[in-house]
Amino acid sequence: MRQTSFIYHSPLALSNRRAETPDTMQSAPAIASTPTISHNARRRFWTLAAGAIFLLATLAGLWRWRTTAFPVTITIDGQSAVVTTHARSPEALLRRLGYALRPEDSLRLEGSWGADARLAVQRARPVQMLADGRSQVVWTRADSVAGALDDAMITLAPADEILLGDQVVHARDALPPAQWLPPAGRRTAPPWEQIPKPLTLSILRATPVQVIEEGGVSRTIWTRAESVAQALAENDIPVQKGDSVLPGLDAAIRPGMRVLLRRATPITIIVDGKTIATRTRQKTVGDALREAGVLLLGEDQAHPPLEADLHPNDVIQVTRIVETVAYEEELLPFETVWEPDDDLPIDTRRVGSEGRPGVLRRRYRVRYENGEEVARSLEDEWEAVAPRRKVLLYGRKITPHTAMTPDGPITYWRKLRAYTTSYSPSRSGTDPSLPWYGHTRLGFRAGKGVVGVDPSVINMSQKLYVPGYGFAIAGDTGSGLSGKHVDLGFSDNDYESWHWWSDVYLLWPPPPSYAINYFLPDWPRYKGSRNPYAGLVQEAP
Repeated sequence: MRQTSFIYHSPLALSNRRAETPDTMQSAPAIASTPTISHNARRRFWTLAAGAIFLLATLAGLWRWRTTAFPVTITIDGQSAVVTTHARSPEALLRRLGYALRPEDSLRLEGSWGADARLAVQRARPVQMLADGRSQVVWTRADSVAGALDDAMITLAPADEILLGDQVVHARDALPPAQWLPPAGRRTAPPWEQIPKPLTLSILRATPVQVIEEGGVSRTIWTRAESVAQALAENDIPVQKGDSVLPGLDAAIRPGMRVLLRRATPITIIVDGKTIATRTRQKTVGDALREAGVLLLGEDQAHPPLEADLHPNDVIQVTRIVETVAYEEELLPFETVWEPDDDLPIDTRRVGSEGRPGVLRRRYRVRYENGEEVARSLEDEWEAVAPRRKVLLYGRKITPHTAMTPDGPITYWRKLRAYTTSYSPSRSGTDPSLPWYGHTRLGFRAGKGVVGVDPSVINMSQKLYVPGYGFAIAGDTGSGLSGKHVDLGFSDNDYESWHWWSDVYLLWPPPPSYAINYFLPDWPRYKGSRNPYAGLVQEAP
């Protein structure tokens, strides 16, 4: 095996060697430093080998680290992400992600911890509570105002007012959805780094006030009013003229306050369409009515009755009663019938005989209370005049008529005014992939000379003529064709847009009588545009 040695020459030795002759150089002994060079090379070799071994060990460790990590799906407040982790528990994973789990949060693991585990976190959000002169921040997962108050251990008294921000809410109301925002200066962030937007709930406390009315009736009201008058008004406790209020109506509200009401006896009298609010010291209904100048006549009644005792806020209803006899007439409708007239031309009508309504007469006993009818009983009923029916005649006589058109003379049996539009295969709304694309209801190829009609107006296969369009046959129908509406067929190459009223001539011969609709509908009622083909047909007189 060939060995290679490394020889080091100093600069001085090299300069001396340059001065020597070739022969001298050959005879001069070589200065060998082979042992020193070999030691340095070996040290560099082992250094490089150690570095390579360390690099390989590091790469192997990284490879083992990455291959032993496992994926976990973490869902925080409905936002999901997949992370790869070596964490030994859900809590450890959240700590590595930088999220500190609060006691109020909900942590749920679906299945066992490991690869493809699903971790769901429902975070609590902060709600600032302002109540009873202090402020506290409560972390809660409640979705209603009542739930947040329960978590804050705050109870409500009657008439307390709750403010969500600056809006009045009720305990039963739902809290707005929680909002989680990226940290300041960032547009997006994973869910575990998002910051909750806090809410503020303020409780405005009401003050209890005991209201005692003369006679021992007592109740406690809750109010946020500043004065006695406001507190009584907002709790629907009226104070009338003559009532005594202690302390005064202008007194300021304070906790534990007692308000004493001494009242006159207020009553309301309803009589002759008027409502009289008054106060009285009388003890019975009759005495109060006499004092107010209200007299009862004939069958008039009072409720409560005249001998009843009066109580505060009683309503005395006086009912004026009158009975009369009334007559009522009712027109009996006459029947209208249509009858054919074979001597009357088709599409003409006339009155055969005029109709006349009958008269039914009734007699009633009517009872009025306070001017309003409350009862009506029938005493008798009879037909004073008998109705007579109306007869209308419609023509069924069909005769041929002639006319001269730009396409030559025609003979027709009926002319009708129809709203004319136009269509072509590509404008028909039919999918070109369908087998019946480009064909009509009767199997004709769609194009000029085949028109769509309402079969209840124009029979299928009826030949017709339309000025400006020409001769055609009724061979198609359509969902949009109703009444006197004719859709003129064109091919895609010669399509013309029609949207006006036209005279349509039904050519001779007519169909059998049973197939003719003698009552054409008055439809459609489109306004339409000017018909450029009007006046082209000269009809024979």
